[in-house]
Amino acid sequence: MKLYLFLFPTLLLFKCPLFAQSGVTIELQDKIDSLSELIVSLETTELIQSMSQRSILTPKYYNDRKSLTARQAYNFWIRNSASKFISHLNVYSALYDANKYYEYDSVENTFYNHIREHEEMVTSIVYGTEPNTFYSASSDGKILKWNEAEIGKEPTLLFKDRYLYRSIDLSSDGKWLLALTKENGILIISTENKKLNNSEVKFSRVSQDSENAQAAIFLPNELNYLTVNKQGHIKIKGYQLDSIKGQTQYEVRSLAVDVRKSEIYAGTINGVVQVWNERFENSYLDIPETFAVNVLAVSSDHKLLAIGREKGDAIIWHLEEERIIRIISGHQSAITAIDFSPDNKRILTASRDGTVRVWDVFDSKKFPIVLDDHDDWVMTACFDQTGTKILTGSKDKTIRIFNLDFEWMADRLCKYVNRNMTPEEWQDYVGHNFQYEDTCPNLVKGNH
Repeated sequence: MKLYLFLFPTLLLFKCPLFAQSGVTIELQDKIDSLSELIVSLETTELIQSMSQRSILTPKYYNDRKSLTARQAYNFWIRNSASKFISHLNVYSALYDANKYYEYDSVENTFYNHIREHEEMVTSIVYGTEPNTFYSASSDGKILKWNEAEIGKEPTLLFKDRYLYRSIDLSSDGKWLLALTKENGILIISTENKKLNNSEVKFSRVSQDSENAQAAIFLPNELNYLTVNKQGHIKIKGYQLDSIKGQTQYEVRSLAVDVRKSEIYAGTINGVVQVWNERFENSYLDIPETFAVNVLAVSSDHKLLAIGREKGDAIIWHLEEERIIRIISGHQSAITAIDFSPDNKRILTASRDGTVRVWDVFDSKKFPIVLDDHDDWVMTACFDQTGTKILTGSKDKTIRIFNLDFEWMADRLCKYVNRNMTPEEWQDYVGHNFQYEDTCPNLVKGNH
């Protein structure tokens, strides 16, 4: 691993004027320069990895040192020309770990991205169509409406009853929530309910479909919804509409719709993904093994179907080519949520192992970013409308907002530290091969 250290004397010899005059060609000199740049890049990559890990291992009561080490690792990382297949994971982890202790409430044990409002596990979360708006459902019977820009304020209580919610879905116009309960059918709830005062809430425009269902989602671009009842009937329902379109013999855990191909996908407990076309002819996806399919998601460009399984892996299926393009493995337990980023370049997987992982869809060499701050199963997760944030809900009763913008997290650290590294700290954490620089340019060199 240290081979490049022994090459420096040779490189210096090649680059000296005397040697150049003895016949080294320009082409060879260019190759030497390229090799020299590669060696420096590799050395920088190793330094970035080391600094990221040292920041994570630094106790939180050395907040300045922890933050400056993470920020300087980011500074090197963003300028480094080496491929970021691994280092981006470590840099993100260091930035997040340093950030979370600013605005930390030790009494409530809550962090800056930590929301505790539900009294039981958070079972489902969905972003709204308006900026900063999202909705959460919990086994405490509450469905809440949140404004992310005012996260410290009390959310709006849209609905409350003694129901156990399995999932919620938002209509395309953002005006209605579909809430699938465990034993009480389906609720259609207006997102415009208003809180009257501290004790009274008016639940306006709530309708209930009392037929128990295995799964249910809104159909894209319309107010009708797709459901599978306990008998396995695939139905399209809406105002004065209740039409059986097919039937399945398997227990269904998830549904998805591809509007471009006019196809319905049902993920089943038997590991089968069943498909109905626009004529409601039945077929199956050719996927390996028979692990239960817990969740499905269709990319916004309608090219990919993501399949999250009980095994803990995720399959990415190409809808046009009708083949598997990737199987993603990494979780230690079942997948509970899956979602594509708005640009379809990344995909998140949430799991009962307590983590959410963010993967590059097409580049299997790139390590995932791992979000592992929940204390129990992650039940639900989704990207925001910009793809820069991920919202998660857990069995630990909390909601977390993870910012994926490296620059935002790095800049946030510089808002809280009041100094730069001392020369002694620079020698200890960076070393003499890299010239001293201000980690946060808006600050001055600090002292112990």
